[in-house]
Amino acid sequence: MKNLIETSIKDPGFNSKQAILRKQYMMDLFKTQAKSYDFHDDVYGFGAHHLWILSLLSIIKKFMFNKKSTRMLDLACGTGFVTFNVAKRYHNIDIDGLDISSHMIAVARKRCDKKFKDRNINFWVGDAELSYGNNKYDIITTCFAFRNFTNKHLAVENVFRALKPGGVFIIQDLTKPERQPLKGIYLFYMKYILPIFTRILGSERTVAAWLYKSVMMMPANIAIKMLLEDKRFENVFCKKQMFGIACFIGGYKPEK
Repeated sequence: MKNLIETSIKDPGFNSKQAILRKQYMMDLFKTQAKSYDFHDDVYGFGAHHLWILSLLSIIKKFMFNKKSTRMLDLACGTGFVTFNVAKRYHNIDIDGLDISSHMIAVARKRCDKKFKDRNINFWVGDAELSYGNNKYDIITTCFAFRNFTNKHLAVENVFRALKPGGVFIIQDLTKPERQPLKGIYLFYMKYILPIFTRILGSERTVAAWLYKSVMMMPANIAIKMLLEDKRFENVFCKKQMFGIACFIGGYKPEK
């Protein structure tokens, strides 16, 4: 049973047509949406991510207990929503933000220069499926982006490699509620109501369809949990948010 669930997450390959097309779509999408991304995100999700991030901050607080300094990577950081919320709350943490979209990174850098110029916060254009270091970070987060990674095995392997021993990896993302009637209501909203919002706000016309498709393609929580365990993460945890509309999944790199 375990093997059957694990094989439900398959990597098509870094150079596969599927991976290339998906990455190109994401870069084209954020080229047009970067400046309005945060406002649109607030509208589409009714600001729920402002509540959800409190759980992320709580996990980071527990991890940082008695630590004098911490280095974090915000993977697929977008315009820096997670980066800046962590930076505001914790002053003894250095943060790198990495995203495949140069336009999203440009927005993040501009905001950083305005509010966090005196902090050690850096933003880079990069691909989660390419290596970005070894034993480098205490914390790696990826929020509302994991479902967009085409090669999830490869992405998790890179995270494991980049974490210091004892470091923590935290995934936060949208998923599908498992029980009715919430599942039906949620999917109805994503498929039929969300497109109305995107048209009103003038979003790129494929945004609603992609959001719905990406949520439907998101692996089950148990499959992601098993993926992390397969990649040698320990003490893997999984927590639903808002009855399964979103989730936290993470784990720790062994000390030795």
